[in-house]
Amino acid sequence: MHAQMISNMSNSTMTIKNLTLVFLLFLSFSSCAQETKSETGGPPELSQLIGFWKKVEIPNPEKVNMVNPWSSKYQWFAFYGNGKIYSMMSDRDNTYSSKELKKIFDILPAGKTPNFKLDGHFLIIDNMEIRDYQEIWGVNLFAKDINEFLKKGMLLMTLDDGKGNVIYYRLLKRIE
Repeated sequence: MHAQMISNMSNSTMTIKNLTLVFLLFLSFSSCAQETKSETGGPPELSQLIGFWKKVEIPNPEKVNMVNPWSSKYQWFAFYGNGKIYSMMSDRDNTYSSKELKKIFDILPAGKTPNFKLDGHFLIIDNMEIRDYQEIWGVNLFAKDINEFLKKGMLLMTLDDGKGNVIYYRLLKRIE
């Protein structure tokens, strides 16, 4: 029923309220089911997460995100099989290839780079450089196109305030 409701939304009529509903719906999938996937998506396998990603701007982010801990509009990420996560942020856009991002991230010292662990619907990031630092993200990988904006293969990451309230949404698109 939820998938039918989402697929019936058209790009031209999707309001911020509807977009918020979509995000909350996928968050509820992550809190209600540990390892299950629906026809619209679910937690990624590690092999699906490994690689290079670019943040996709969501419509009206100032209305959806209660906070913006990372103010740079353009963001790129790399998840490596060794459990390292690299990120780069800028106020200017660029169309980096995965090969270009690998060169950039290879320069950074692995010993000072945050680690990640994928645990079902959750991605846990720690940073050895910052004492007691930890981010816990809800993650859902779309298994099919939802509308003109949310596409198969996109990764939705949600950060909560520690009390179960989502305060920041990050939508990523894989870079080949």
